[in-house]
Amino acid sequence: MGLALTTAVTASEPGLRLAPEALRQPPEPPTQSFSVHEATPHRLVAPDDTALPLRRWGPAPEAGESPEAVVLGLHGFNDHAGAFVATAAALVPEGIAVYAYDQRGFGATGSRGDWPGTGVLVSDARWALGSLQRRYPDTPIVVMGLSMGAAVATLALDDAPTLHPEAAVLVGPAFWGGSAMPAYQRFALWAAERMAPGLRVSNEWIGIEPSDDPAVLQALEADPRWIGAPTLEAIVGVSDLMDQALRGASGFNGPATLIQYGSADEVIPPAAVCALFRALPDDAPWRAALYPGGYHMLTRYTGAAAVLADIRRFIADPGAVLPSGEGLEPAAARRAVCQSAGG
Repeated sequence: MGLALTTAVTASEPGLRLAPEALRQPPEPPTQSFSVHEATPHRLVAPDDTALPLRRWGPAPEAGESPEAVVLGLHGFNDHAGAFVATAAALVPEGIAVYAYDQRGFGATGSRGDWPGTGVLVSDARWALGSLQRRYPDTPIVVMGLSMGAAVATLALDDAPTLHPEAAVLVGPAFWGGSAMPAYQRFALWAAERMAPGLRVSNEWIGIEPSDDPAVLQALEADPRWIGAPTLEAIVGVSDLMDQALRGASGFNGPATLIQYGSADEVIPPAAVCALFRALPDDAPWRAALYPGGYHMLTRYTGAAAVLADIRRFIADPGAVLPSGEGLEPAAARRAVCQSAGG
């Protein structure tokens, strides 16, 4: 049996509901896992009383440990918080605590498979970040978004003056909205939303591989919380989310942000990343790392060690040279990606 869910706040109060017994014996992330999907005793409770499964790894004050930094993880489309186990395995030895929750409509949430809407996802991310700021008022907090989570992260940080993370990491950022799509794809999404929004589309039918590691792909196939056949409504919804994030990129002004992208990404094409890099201001505090042969799931492919080493270094010092040697300033990153996109 799992631990009984007890709370660090009153039963009627939203926020982080953390199981004290689990915190006193913080779990070490398994180093050979690419995802975890067993039940977790922790929850993030939103202001509307929706309880979202929450995972955490690393130092906890209840165990007499103070983290050097705290990462808030936002997972990608069809995925869940267990996607951060490999990241946690790389960061926990550095004294970094990692928190990640199942976003609404995903993982073990009650609305799994339903598209919640961009506004709800963004509101939840803001609430999660604010809750961590209240728990760790004097500790640097880094927001890390994978794919769709990167789009949610940037929208959450836009025009949110009470939120002040130290830095952000956007991994395989999904900013491929209508404004960056070819006309035929925009029409297909429009038609699908109106004619068959409940129809499910198998990821196998699409034929896109997010990683080159067979063990990762096998783990996804065996994961009961991974959504292998999203609805067309969800696909249209995430496209709208990505489009909103892309349109908002021109106003980006921080925090210090590292954007990681792989040249073998089969999910987000170079044209979409080119559009993002062109939209981001040159004088804003962002830079990129472009990984030759890197797949969409950069933290879960055969070259993930270099990606995770860069994340560790960036969290320790956002201005430092990345150990992979793949770091680029805005102008150089824009040239490299847009040339590969043929633009």
